[in-house]
Amino acid sequence: MVPRARRRRPLPAWLALCALLCQLQVTFQITPPCASERQYERFGRCCAKCEPGMYMSSKCTATSESICLPCGPDEYLDTWNEEDKCLLHKVCDTGKALVAVEPGNRTAQRRCACIAGYHWSEDCECCRRNAECAPGFGAQHPVQLNKDTMCTPCLVGYFSDTFSSTEKCKPWTNCTILGETEARHGTDKSDVVCSSPLPSTKLPNEPQIYLPSLIILLLFISVALVAVVIFGVYYRKKGKTLTANLWHWVNEACGRLGGNKEM
Repeated sequence: MVPRARRRRPLPAWLALCALLCQLQVTFQITPPCASERQYERFGRCCAKCEPGMYMSSKCTATSESICLPCGPDEYLDTWNEEDKCLLHKVCDTGKALVAVEPGNRTAQRRCACIAGYHWSEDCECCRRNAECAPGFGAQHPVQLNKDTMCTPCLVGYFSDTFSSTEKCKPWTNCTILGETEARHGTDKSDVVCSSPLPSTKLPNEPQIYLPSLIILLLFISVALVAVVIFGVYYRKKGKTLTANLWHWVNEACGRLGGNKEM
């Protein structure tokens, strides 16, 4: 008998795949990553990024390095980058209640904040006017910039009688220090009312207050009248004596003149 030929068994699929890959001689080139965050990979080499305040005018090539230029006025870049242009600074629009709190430069962004009396709202991404505390409530101090008003109730001995976003509760007036009496008690919304002490209105006490002055006045008038009467009488009598002496002197003078003529 003629022996029968053996049939060859096919290779497993994975062995066939390995054989195919070996025949194709596929080669993979693995490029190691750049070690620094200040570098970037291009053409199989690590190139330097641009420092803050500069942008990349031209990327590196196989034979040349990156070309960086400074940011212009009102522009900035705050990180190491490969950007082809700088970023513009924010505009702090005063018409929208914004003001610049940090002007910014080539390496730092300008920072805006709401003006006093306003705060930043994330809902509208705009400045809103601060809330006003109602009477009986005061603004918590210190008032924080760019934050809404915090209102707290006035404690006993303090009050607030106005709507305000800045005023805190004020203390009651001390009537005793002013030398006055308390006419009305204070509340959290109103101050104490003071009044000056009034003079006594009792009738029995009135004569005791005014009688001594009246007696002194009457005594003064009486003394003055007596002095006037005495003065008048004295000068009247003295006047009569002077008149008699004057006539006697005149008669003597006339007599002497007559005697001289007869001689």
